[in-house]
Amino acid sequence: MSLLTGPLAKSAPEWLLALAVESDLDREPRPHMATGRMDLTRVALSHQDCPGAYRAQVLEKCTEEQLGALGRREGGVALIHAVAAELRRRSKSHLPITPELLAEPTPAQVVLGEHALHEDVFAAALGCLPLGPDKHDGEEDVDAWMERHRAATDAWKNMWDGVLRAQTEHHRRLLAWSAKQPAADRVVREHLLGSIPWHVEPTLLEEVAAHDLESFERAVLATRIFRSCRDGLTPAQARERYADALAAASQQERDYVEKFLDGEMQSGYIQTVLCRSAIDWVERTASQTWRFLLNPGEARRYGRPREWLASQDLVAALGARFATICITALDLWEPEPASVHRAVRDLGWLHALLVHLPEVPEEARQKARLVVEDTRRSLATRSRAHRYPTSHSAWEENQRAEELIATIMPLVTDPVPALPGRRTASLGDPLSIRFRQLANADEAVLVAYLDRHTGNDALVEEALLSFAARSYRKSLTFDDVLARHSAPQQTLLDLTLHLRRRLGGGPELRESWTEIMLARPECSPELLRLLPAWSAVKARGPRYDTTHPAVAAYVSEVLGDSDAAWQRFAASPMSHAGPGAWHRLGDLLGAAVEGFAWSAPPPGR
Repeated sequence: MSLLTGPLAKSAPEWLLALAVESDLDREPRPHMATGRMDLTRVALSHQDCPGAYRAQVLEKCTEEQLGALGRREGGVALIHAVAAELRRRSKSHLPITPELLAEPTPAQVVLGEHALHEDVFAAALGCLPLGPDKHDGEEDVDAWMERHRAATDAWKNMWDGVLRAQTEHHRRLLAWSAKQPAADRVVREHLLGSIPWHVEPTLLEEVAAHDLESFERAVLATRIFRSCRDGLTPAQARERYADALAAASQQERDYVEKFLDGEMQSGYIQTVLCRSAIDWVERTASQTWRFLLNPGEARRYGRPREWLASQDLVAALGARFATICITALDLWEPEPASVHRAVRDLGWLHALLVHLPEVPEEARQKARLVVEDTRRSLATRSRAHRYPTSHSAWEENQRAEELIATIMPLVTDPVPALPGRRTASLGDPLSIRFRQLANADEAVLVAYLDRHTGNDALVEEALLSFAARSYRKSLTFDDVLARHSAPQQTLLDLTLHLRRRLGGGPELRESWTEIMLARPECSPELLRLLPAWSAVKARGPRYDTTHPAVAAYVSEVLGDSDAAWQRFAASPMSHAGPGAWHRLGDLLGAAVEGFAWSAPPPGR
C-alpha cells in the first residue's frame, strides 16, 4: 500500500498491481464483516498503469459485496466506471420485485447496502434495481394475484427500507429519482417520514413532511363531497356545490372524486368509508407515517434515544403542523353508532392534537370529550357482546384505549401551553385530582399546576397530602405548598382530624404524615392530639430507640403521675394496622385519664 501510494503512485509494474490485488482478495475476512474495505485492491485497480482488461477481469470475479466495497467514493475514475459497467452486466432488466429477492437479493440490492458509494455507482445501482410489484395481467385468478401482490408489496417496502437506511447521504437524490418512478415515490417518502426520520437532513425532512400534509386536502374534499351525497344531494348537485374546490384541485384529486361519484357510491360500505376519508387519513398517518415525529421518544436504539439530524424545535414545529391538520379532522368527526370493533382508532390522533397544539380551543376540547364518550360507548358495547376479550389483540386494544383515555382527559380538562414539542404538564381537572396523582407528578409539573390554579384551597390540600406518599422533593417543601393555602394552620388541623377519610392507605402513609407534622418547626398540642396514636408513639426521637420528644412531653403532661392512667393508656386499642391504627392520640389519652370507654376509631371514606 505504501509503495502504490508513495514512490510508485505514478508508475508501477503490472505484476506488482496483480500481487496487491491477489493478496487483498486472499486475505481472511475479519470477524462479523461480510468483506474487508479492500483498500489495497481499490488502490491497485485505480492505478493509472492498471490495464483495463485486467481491471474488468478482477471485477468479474468479485462478489457483489466486494463490488460494493470497490464502488465507494475513494475509488479512481477508471475503477468507478468499471464497477458501474460490471454491475449493469450482472443485472437483469425489468425484473419485478418478489419476496424471494429479499432472501436472494439482486447485485444492485447488495451494492446499495454499502455506505459511501460513489455517485456514479449509486446511479447505476438505482437503475438496476427490481421494479415495483407487477400489475394484474387480466388472466390470472384475482384472488391469487392479490395474495401474490400483497407479498410483493411488502417485499418492495422492505427493499426500500434497507436502501434508505444504508444510503443516508443520498436521500435527496433518491427522492428526486423516485419522483419519476410512481411505484417508488410513495414508499420512499413514507420511509423517510415514518421509518428513519432521525437520519433525514432537516431541510429535506421538512419538505417531505409538507408534501405529505398536502394530501390531506384531497381527503377533506372527498369527505365533504361524499357526505353531501349521503345527506341527499345528487352527484351533479355535489359537483355544483363544490365546483370552486374541484377547480382548484389537481387533476389527480378530481379523478379520484369523479371515480366514485360516477357509480361506486351506490355501495353503502364504500360511502361510509369515503365519508370518513379525512378522519381515516389522520388516523392512519398519526399511527404510521408520523408516528416518530409525533412521539420522538419512541425512536430508540438498544434502549437509548436516537440522535436526530433535525433539531428538537423543528420536530416540535412539525408536530404542531400536524396537530393543526387534526383540528380540521376533529371538526369533521362524527360518531358511528354501528361501529364497535375499532374502539381505539380515533384516540391516537386526538392525543396527538392535544399534545402538540400550542393552544387548544374550547370548541376542540368539547369535541374531544364527545370522541372519548363515543369510544367508551364502543368499549361498553363490546364488553356486553363479549364478556371476555376474544383474543389477546382485543384485550390489548381495550387496554390501549383505557390508557389513552386516561391520558387524554387531563389534557382536555387542564389545557396548558405545549412545552418544547410536548404538552406534559396537564394533570386534569382540579375538582377530580387526588393526592396520589400529585405525588407521581414531576416537581416542575406540580408547581406549574398549582400556579395555574392559584387560590384553589382544595387542590392545595391534596398537594399537602401528596407529601405523605412522596415526602422527598428536590426543592419544593411541604411549607412551600402550605403557604399557598388561605388558612394554613387551620387546614393542618382539619386534614389531621379527618386523616382517615382524606388520606386512608396503609401504615406507611400514616407514619409519613406524622413524621411531617412532627418535623415542622412548631407542632402545637392541638395538632399533636389529632395525630394517629400508634404512629405518634412510635415516631423516633434523636436516637433510634427513643420516642419523639414532642410526643413524649405531651403524653407525660396529660397522663401525669397517675399509674392507673398510664396502665389504661398502655392497654388502649391502638394498633399498627387496621381500624385501631386510626385512633387519635388525644382521644385515647383523654379516655385513659378519665376512665371512659374507648371510643370508636374515626370513620373512613
